[in-house]
Formats: sequence, structure tokens, C-alpha cells
Amino acid sequence: MALKGILSLGDAFIDYVARSSANNCFERNLGGASVNVAVHISRFGIPSYYITKLGNKEDSKFVELEMQKEKINLADAVRTPTKKISKVFVHLDASGERHFHMYENETPDEVVFETDIKAKSFVNKSIFYCGSGTLFHPHARTATKKAISLAKKKGLIVAFDANIRLKRWASEEECRQVIIELLPYVDVLKLSEEELCFLMEVNTVEDGMVILEKFQVPFQLITIGERGAIGRLSEQKVHIPAKSIRVIDTNGSGDAFMAAILFCIHGRGFPHTKEELRDYIALANKMGAMVATKKGALPNLPNYQTILF
Repeated sequence: MALKGILSLGDAFIDYVARSSANNCFERNLGGASVNVAVHISRFGIPSYYITKLGNKEDSKFVELEMQKEKINLADAVRTPTKKISKVFVHLDASGERHFHMYENETPDEVVFETDIKAKSFVNKSIFYCGSGTLFHPHARTATKKAISLAKKKGLIVAFDANIRLKRWASEEECRQVIIELLPYVDVLKLSEEELCFLMEVNTVEDGMVILEKFQVPFQLITIGERGAIGRLSEQKVHIPAKSIRVIDTNGSGDAFMAAILFCIHGRGFPHTKEELRDYIALANKMGAMVATKKGALPNLPNYQTILF
């Protein structure tokens, strides 16, 4: 029987990463949190579909070609002649450490609109995944809400990874309010420790998870950096520590974590026992760690089936 796929909604980026600390020569890479997840899903061997807005310039052609190389289905992507792909510039310091230098979006109003979201896109899919990257713009926010509604009607699991970037929002309060309003419609929620504390307006993970309970999100995942991750499913709660690794670049490790969780759910459904919950999070920790030990958000990893064992 053919595998059902995972449908993602997001904004594709191009990352320009400096080749040296002189920061005058850059390597061009496919980027964006939702793109990273879609790529990992495809590499796991799951049909991966992506809704975004592309243009007809060279930058969009680059993104489309790179995603096609990763076997991501762009049949539901929207195309407009004026769209330019957002750019992120990453500089290197003298010690070789990467740091965000500049974000550039020349066409901020060229987003996916509500009318771009079609019911047919949700047919024969098992999971719909999105993040906050399509929530800070009013039109994209409306489109995201429509997508979640259609996903629910079609029986898809709705997965949400906050991936909060406050610089893209008008205010902290708007960001907090918009995301919180979506939580009752989410089946799988991933937050970092910092995102949980920000959204729940607390100082500790423990206090944040107490408040988070009232939103009744069935499957909650909280990543806590080098300490691993916490998972909660109904009354079951586990903490899986992370293994000690030599960190090279944490960019994209959270996306790899999320993709691994979606891979598990796609193949086996929600975990049924505490042991299965531990297995899911242990695999996600492993994926995140593997990405963190290499440069870039989408490094070349060994055959993805070997990651599972």
C-alpha cells in the first residue's frame, strides 16, 4: 500500500553562509525551518509535500531545483512573478563560530494567501506540519488557519513547531497571543525551553508545562538543549537526556528533532506506551545531535534508515 505523505506549509529561504571570517564570500544553501523538516521527511522515505510561494527569478529557480533534488513535491506551491526569496546572511567570527548577521525580505507581502490553500492538497496525507513563520503576516496567518481547519476536516494530525523569531513580529505580545490562540487545534506541539517560558510567561519548564496543560495538546515535546527533551502524552511524561556530543553547529538540530518525531508518528501513530514515548524522543534526540555535530542546517547524513537503529 502506498505511503500517505506529510504536508508542510512554510516560507523557503536561501542561507548565505560565509566561507571565511573575512565574510566577503558566501556559500548559498537552501534554508528555512519548515524546509528543513520537509527535507528530512523526504530523506526518511516518506512522501513530502510543501506549500509555499515562489517567484520566477533565479533565486526561486534555485530553491525549486534544490527541493526537487530532495524529492519534495511542489505541486501545491504558488507562483507569482514578483516574489523574491528571503535571504539570511550568516557570518563567521575569527574563531570560526557562526552568527546571524542579517535577514533580508524584499517582498514581505508576497506570502501564501487563504485562496491559495486548496482542499485537494490535504487528500491522502496523514500529517499537516507548520510553524510560526507563516503567522506574523496577517494574510499568511489567515492561510495557515484555513490549512489547519482543512487538515482537521480531512482527519490529518496537525503538528506545530513554534520556531519563534521575535524580530519578525510587530511585538512580543502579538506573537504570544497569535500562537496561543492556535494551541487548542494542535495535536503535536514542539517548543524549546525558551519558547515555552516565553509563551506561558514563566521562568521554568516545570511551571510552563503546568500552564500548558490547560490547552489540552495531546502530544507535547519540550527540547531543553544539552539536557535532552521532555515528552508528555496524556498522563504520561518522560525526560530523555541527550547524549554528550561535540557540538559544531546547532542550526537546524531542532528541525531534525521534529522531523524524527513526525517520522515515528507517520509510521506507527502516537506512542501507546511510556516505552514507545521514550523510543520516539530518543530517536529525535539522536537526529538532532547528528545534525549538531556537522556544519549547516541540512548536512549530508548517512543513509537515514541507519539512523533508526
